[in-house]
Amino acid sequence: MEPLPGFHPEVGLLLASLQDSTREWRENLGEVLEEALTWQPAPKAYSIGALILHLIDCEDAWFYSFAAGNPREPEEVGLFLSDETDQMSGTWPTPPAKPLSWYYDLHDKIRNRALLSLRDIEPTRTYQRRTPGSTCSLRWVIAHVLEHESYTGGQAVAIHELFLKSLNS
Repeated sequence: MEPLPGFHPEVGLLLASLQDSTREWRENLGEVLEEALTWQPAPKAYSIGALILHLIDCEDAWFYSFAAGNPREPEEVGLFLSDETDQMSGTWPTPPAKPLSWYYDLHDKIRNRALLSLRDIEPTRTYQRRTPGSTCSLRWVIAHVLEHESYTGGQAVAIHELFLKSLNS
């Protein structure tokens, strides 16, 4: 894998890995019926659409806001259902009934903006985390988002499989 051009080589390689992870889970997800995007296997459980919005929200929060220091747009945070999502307690909102292309276009838009915001940041730059005395580097931030992307993209693929099985029940 080649680093994304225009970035420090370490950052470019991590971001190229992120792009490849996105490509892979999107390929595995395949074609998705619009009703599958909002389908939840249990009340307040996650759905494909909610998981994709969560990915978008995390990239915006970690890359565009935390790493690059940009303020988040309240209307976008609302669109991402950020305040309604509590993944730690397993509470997920029903996402908008939109086609998969709408979710991918939004993801691509936020990803491109996030990538541009990271272009000139050194991989060793240190950030203060919420926990006092806890710091991280840009490399850690990107690796963290990459791991999260792979995991969450896989969850979307698994939910799609459950949805398809529910049609045959």
